[in-house]
Amino acid sequence: MKLRMLVLSMVALCLAAPAFAQGNAARGKAEATINGKKVTIDYGRPDLKGRDMLSQAQPGMVWRLGMNQATQIESEGGLMVGDKTLPAGKYTLWAKKVGDKNWTLAFHPKTGIWGAPPMKEGFVAELPLTMTTANDSAEQLVISLADMQGKAGITIQWGTALLKGSFGVK
Repeated sequence: MKLRMLVLSMVALCLAAPAFAQGNAARGKAEATINGKKVTIDYGRPDLKGRDMLSQAQPGMVWRLGMNQATQIESEGGLMVGDKTLPAGKYTLWAKKVGDKNWTLAFHPKTGIWGAPPMKEGFVAELPLTMTTANDSAEQLVISLADMQGKAGITIQWGTALLKGSFGVK
């Protein structure tokens, strides 16, 4: 009886292990120091799997920008997004399709969000993003940050779709 329970437990553990691993797998991190302040973005990295997700999105769609746990930005300095100044701290990032090829990066104060549904309201700032086409394709979502003469340049690539914008850090 004990041997049978041990074997059943081992089988259950082997079957459950991929599910547990998937929850922690495919995470990415983008970091940059802008004006002496560290900015970090932690995000899930979904695979395209033959889809063209960004071009299929309809205007009005809000995407949690990644997979599993919502994408989170943390900054040691205040963020200047458009005409808004956000205090240093943590925010979740959401991509909103606002036109045919127009997107915004929306900052939300609620963190620790897992899965769906996406946030639809309560954003504290929105950054317009420019959409272009990359020369190469990224199977997994890639977010990068770079110092662009004292501003944080953000690039989001998935497939050949590139979303770009910049915000201040003080």
